[in-house]
Amino acid sequence: MLKTQNIYLNYLEAIERLIVETPLSVDELGQLKEDVRHTELLIPVIGAFSAGKSSLINAFIGEDVLGVGLTPETELATELRYSSDPHLLALRPDGSSERLSVSALSTLKSRANEFTHVQLYLDNPQLKTLPSLVLVDMPGFGSSLANHNKAIAYYLPRGVHFIVVTSVEDGNITQSMLRQLDDLQTYGRDFTFLLNKINLRSGEQVQAVAELIDDQIRSNFVTSRPVITVGLDGEVRLKEVLTRLQPEQILRQVFEDRLKDLTHSLLSQINLALTSLKKDQAENQLALSELAKGIRQIERKRDEVLEDLRDQQLDRTVDRCLKMVGRELDNAESELVSAGLAGNQEAFSRIVSEVVRSSMTRSVKDQMDNLSRSVVADFAQAVGDLGKSMGQFNNEQNWLGQLTDRINRSLQKTGETLGHWSGSLAERNAQELERLKKESKWEEGEPLPRVTYQGLATVLAVTTSVVNPLIELAIIFLPSILAFINEGRQREQLRQKVITEVIPSVKRELRDRLPALLNEQIDALVTQVSSEFEREISEKQSLINELASNRQQNAHAAEQQIEHLTRVREALQKLASETLYELQA
Repeated sequence: MLKTQNIYLNYLEAIERLIVETPLSVDELGQLKEDVRHTELLIPVIGAFSAGKSSLINAFIGEDVLGVGLTPETELATELRYSSDPHLLALRPDGSSERLSVSALSTLKSRANEFTHVQLYLDNPQLKTLPSLVLVDMPGFGSSLANHNKAIAYYLPRGVHFIVVTSVEDGNITQSMLRQLDDLQTYGRDFTFLLNKINLRSGEQVQAVAELIDDQIRSNFVTSRPVITVGLDGEVRLKEVLTRLQPEQILRQVFEDRLKDLTHSLLSQINLALTSLKKDQAENQLALSELAKGIRQIERKRDEVLEDLRDQQLDRTVDRCLKMVGRELDNAESELVSAGLAGNQEAFSRIVSEVVRSSMTRSVKDQMDNLSRSVVADFAQAVGDLGKSMGQFNNEQNWLGQLTDRINRSLQKTGETLGHWSGSLAERNAQELERLKKESKWEEGEPLPRVTYQGLATVLAVTTSVVNPLIELAIIFLPSILAFINEGRQREQLRQKVITEVIPSVKRELRDRLPALLNEQIDALVTQVSSEFEREISEKQSLINELASNRQQNAHAAEQQIEHLTRVREALQKLASETLYELQA
């Protein structure tokens, strides 16, 4: 476990001890502890099957355990992990796994369709020195399209840093690789670029290729990255790359905002509790009334927003996404024609699949970014009066603005890896609230039942939930569209076929499926944003209701509670300063 993980876990456990005898509660504290404890930093190694990825990793660990050859050997993404008990775990889509001997790795290629990925545990000193980093040998671009897409779909949102390997024999970054790098950029993932097998070319040739690749990176990406050359020194070079990754810093980037938000939420609750304990019953009842009104406003606004998005926004969003897909398929026309002339249906399908993934990911993310900001603004406007009244009650003038910023920041995060989100999460939160309302015979105006809300999904998580099913769909419908490839056509005939039949057919299939996927995710996005506003308001409701009731029953106990909460606030501020801010400095 990393030093930062231990520091953060100690911080969260200290918070638990601080608030144990207070009315404060933080739903996400338990989940945050689990996330910090179990977070792994996955480092996928990507490239064409001939780039030498597996050979490079074999050189690093000092064992020829990963298959290499003249044909694609890696059909399943393989995670390399340390264990004193060497074995293999092959994981299935349903979460179950099959334990095998390490030697079975070479035979799993024929069973690749049964599993999502493989965890390879080795008693290896190199892996033991890097327990926080998990190298992942990814299927190369020459592996089967289905297995390559399966691996990319799983690791693209989960990898924290990618190592990109290209052979000097390729001469440049291929269009296929550029599309993969574009996906990394969309997901906010950084990468290190390795130019491999330089021992096969002269120094002058290597320099020319490296300069060309450097120009391609500068032209296509916001920031330039050094091209690291690798020959027979693969073990040393890869070790240098991994050492420079700074896992402690990566972990801080993943969790720092969440920890600060949790701390701010607790301090806000403490300030509200202190205010409520000092107010009389009439003032507390007025605040509760305003909060109940806010809940009703959120529920009404949710229905309005959903209706507007379904009626007004969905079709426009679909049209914009398909327009981008069409434009980028047009740009890939010469690639598609060349693959068709070669009679290579697999290559043709791969190009279509990559273009659809890259363009749809970028387009869906852009559209969901805009929609999410608009939805958050709509809910904030709906409870604008509540923001003013709570500001007067608690002297917290910017409570609503801070809440809005926090929700927007959570939704827009790209540095946080995809973990617990699924498309049904927000729906689950809403259903749980409705269930508890019925069980407790809740009546309007009363504080909402407490739901242990699960975390906000990022826009990228929602994007992934839309794009991945489309890519799976493309693999199914492409063969019927591409049956003509082996018929032997001239370039112009193929070009016309691509323009008039293939591209329109792909767009038509996407148009049939995209609206339902988008609609599901838009509904989930709206529901989770409304749930987050409801959670914040109901948290204030419950706290004021409990404290006002206690004060009415025992004024002396209330004074003691004020003293205790004041001490808790001071202790929390000191703890946060030492852990989150001094550590950062």
